[in-house]
Amino acid sequence: MANDEREHGLRAILNLGHTIGHAIEAVGGYGVFLHGEAIAIGMAGSALLAAKLGRDTSIYEDTVSMLTALSLPVRLPSEYDEDELMDAMMHDKKFIEGKMTFIVPDSIGSVSIVNDVQESLVREVLAELKKEGRPW
Repeated sequence: MANDEREHGLRAILNLGHTIGHAIEAVGGYGVFLHGEAIAIGMAGSALLAAKLGRDTSIYEDTVSMLTALSLPVRLPSEYDEDELMDAMMHDKKFIEGKMTFIVPDSIGSVSIVNDVQESLVREVLAELKKEGRPW
């Protein structure tokens, strides 16, 4: 796995939050958020997606708690357009053969690669990341 140049194995852990995070950077013009801040929002989004895919909701709560404790953002500004974010995500290297692929947490420190994530579910996550308070 040391030579893993793609989104597999141990490298997948490093890409947690990057699909949404890179879209945030692209839509914001690479100046609104620092890279780590955009990825933090993406990590919150990936954890929320995990909860929507049936994983324990405590993963989302723990992720948001840890990121917030580090003074990192976990919410998407309301002015970010979901269509623009979706378009940016579809240009991500993890968008393969017309399918959206996300790295989602199973527990703290453990992730899964989930292929063929429905666009409607990703849109739900983006919309909920814009809301204040708990997303459910």
